[in-house]
Amino acid sequence: MRNKLIGLAGTIGIIVISIVIASAFAKQKKDPPHRAHDSSVKSYKTETVQIKETAPVFNTGGTLQAYNKIMLFAEVSGILHETGTPFRGGSHFNAGQIILKIDDRVYRNNVLAQKSTLLNQFTLFLPDLAIDYPESAKKWQAYLNNFELNRPMAPLPAAADTKEKYFIASRNIYSLYYQVKSMEETLAKYTIRAPYKGIVTESDITAGSLVRAGQKLGEFTNISVYEAAMPVNLSDLPFVKIGDRVTLTSEELPGTFSGKIRRINEKIDRNTQTVQVFISVSDPNLKDGMYMNASIQASGNIVCAKIPEKWLVNGNSVYLLRDSSFMLCPVQVILDQDDNVLVHGLKQGETILAQEVNATDAVVPADEMH
Repeated sequence: MRNKLIGLAGTIGIIVISIVIASAFAKQKKDPPHRAHDSSVKSYKTETVQIKETAPVFNTGGTLQAYNKIMLFAEVSGILHETGTPFRGGSHFNAGQIILKIDDRVYRNNVLAQKSTLLNQFTLFLPDLAIDYPESAKKWQAYLNNFELNRPMAPLPAAADTKEKYFIASRNIYSLYYQVKSMEETLAKYTIRAPYKGIVTESDITAGSLVRAGQKLGEFTNISVYEAAMPVNLSDLPFVKIGDRVTLTSEELPGTFSGKIRRINEKIDRNTQTVQVFISVSDPNLKDGMYMNASIQASGNIVCAKIPEKWLVNGNSVYLLRDSSFMLCPVQVILDQDDNVLVHGLKQGETILAQEVNATDAVVPADEMH
């Protein structure tokens, strides 16, 4: 009996020890790691496609030049006289004002001598004309009465018929008349008047100097209207028209200036494949030689979608949401507009992937996006 009790106690002891040992091992066992959420699933931005009329804008630039600028050259010789306003750089003149005066006294006397010869011929011619053509004699007498040596000659009276014309020619009237008219034209070249309101931008001579025929005298510029030749890409040319509005800006001046396209050249620059458009602008703050940046606002609109260029894949495709998945779809790029492009091939209301994606990136189905 005693042995049975000892055996039972030993069995119970073994069981208790096993429980204690198992409990100790259980406390040392670590919790299984928490399974992290799969971070390989990417998030994507989307936008709704808008198809609408868009007026293209083309950016370019060029240097301003005065629309009216002339180089002055002497056609006659003589001493340059002083005028009311000195012919110096920066001097302003109104239209019609004398800007240069060359001494014409000697040549003027020659003109007066030749006109006196013509006047004398008239007095000898009229008595014969009154006999053969009495009706014509009246108008020739009126012409002679108004003849002034110090005034430009008026046109001669018209001959009534061919016979009268030959009669007048036989008296050397026409030859003398046109000789004097030619001399009057030359006499006018001794005085140079401003063809428009402007400023002397270059002066190569001073008063008192001897002027020779063909000598350069200076440069005269109209500062009210400027023009700039600016390049436009050949691919953009179909959208640019004469009369299109242009907004001009300068890094040297604040604000903007309004201009218009006045002409479009037909010649293509072989190196740049561009065509020059000529933009006219008027503002008192502008100066000849300034560099201007220009934004040409095309007059015609294009019905298309406008999207950032970075959304394109390989330059000619975009990702569209189709049946809960993104699909790579081709588009036609019409124009580049800074960081945007105008494209055909999209439909109103379609959902487009609105972010930059490389062609090698895997775009997951839309139902897996977060």
